[in-house]
Amino acid sequence: MGPERVHFEAEVVIIGGGTAGCLAAVTIKEQAPTARVIIMEKADIRRSGCLAAGVNVIKAYLHPGETPESFLKDIRHEARGLVREDLVLSAAKRLNKVVEKVERWGLSILKNANGAYLPHGRWGIKVDGEKLKPLLAEKVKEKEVKVLNRVAATNYLLSKEGRVIGVAGIGVRDACFYI
Repeated sequence: MGPERVHFEAEVVIIGGGTAGCLAAVTIKEQAPTARVIIMEKADIRRSGCLAAGVNVIKAYLHPGETPESFLKDIRHEARGLVREDLVLSAAKRLNKVVEKVERWGLSILKNANGAYLPHGRWGIKVDGEKLKPLLAEKVKEKEVKVLNRVAATNYLLSKEGRVIGVAGIGVRDACFYI
């Protein structure tokens, strides 16, 4: 008979429930509240991804005097030129808005006596990072995003024309197939 198969339908499936995946899901639901959105995460979105350990610095903020172009120049140097400049510029233009958004949601960000974010290096600000992923997980829940924790994506499902029309995954604890 084989493993159980679990089927879901959605307009959007996000593979990975790290910070970017959670923010993407929330943003989609803000712009299209009736969209069916699924996050497929091999661990648990409350503590997965590179920020799960509770880092105390977000290294993605443009302090006064900095620009998306100066951010790109620094990233280009750090990456020794191996960078998609259009993507870095696109992200850099939105960095501060995203930081302000997660602060409105409840992320504690340290500030100086004048109320400006406390810098940490050229691009960083100090935050109470331990709360970031649980905060994002709560926002995902509020937006009624379907979360498949502990399901590892294994393949894209393609149409005859080669378009992605689905995702297959396997439960890392229950060995079910998720489609």
